[in-house]
Amino acid sequence: MKQLPALTDLRVFVVAAQLEGFSLAADQLRVSPAYVSKRIALLEQVLGVTLFVRSARQVRLSLEGKIALRWAQRLLENMEQMQLEISREHQVPKGRIRIVTSTGFGSFCVAPLLSQLADRYPELEIDLELLDRPVDLVSEGFDLELRVGGLLPQSMIARKLATNRRILCASPDYIARQGCPDSLEDLHKHRCIAIRERDQIPGQWLLQGPAGSRTLELRAPMSTNNGAVAKLWCLDGQGIMLRSAWNIKQELASGTLVQVLPGFAQEADIHAIYSTRLETSAKLRACVTLLEQALADQSE
Repeated sequence: MKQLPALTDLRVFVVAAQLEGFSLAADQLRVSPAYVSKRIALLEQVLGVTLFVRSARQVRLSLEGKIALRWAQRLLENMEQMQLEISREHQVPKGRIRIVTSTGFGSFCVAPLLSQLADRYPELEIDLELLDRPVDLVSEGFDLELRVGGLLPQSMIARKLATNRRILCASPDYIARQGCPDSLEDLHKHRCIAIRERDQIPGQWLLQGPAGSRTLELRAPMSTNNGAVAKLWCLDGQGIMLRSAWNIKQELASGTLVQVLPGFAQEADIHAIYSTRLETSAKLRACVTLLEQALADQSE
């Protein structure tokens, strides 16, 4: 085969094969039966095979025609996908997008990134809701949920944006007064600060360590549903806290908090959850793409 088949000929061939008739194909394509016959003949000439077995009443695919149909459909689908992706690159994200996430993550990480998104796409209207409770994306009218940790819904699309862990930490003042635990069992002798995360069982920490997962029952005289409050208490020396690494990065760097039991942590990856495929929504795609790049850079 010295030349590739024309896409037009492939399209005519696929329609004729699916309808099992040149006249039916001509009616659907709004061309003459003679045009269909000509295009099929040219395609057969290029491929060097007979694609249809013709009779007085019908045409049916030859063995070579069945092989050609399978590949022609695949080629046309790939071409359509390429054209669609090129077209979408020129779409400008605009209109309202409703985003929901938890209070701490939304305030600390998401809000500054959405400000960048607004600068980049001035026609985009951003509505950010901060809720420390489970949400129903569809019934509550949200386009996108940004979730830290927890189980992923089976009925939605979930895309990992960044790797994240919750780690144990305390202030140097607390360690100086109470000592540093050497094992998980030692935590029962210490004061813990419990944060009521929506993916957590109250009064428990599920931690991964060298020997696998362990569930720890807490002695937590202080608890809150607000991560900022828990961090304030931890900085004040009130106890040991389990908090996302992104949230305490600066405090660890400055030494105002120190990591405790570094061999143990809780997996709490960051996911974008949505019901509409990214390729069908320019505003959703732009938002998820920016967040994925920025959060991945921050987690490195």
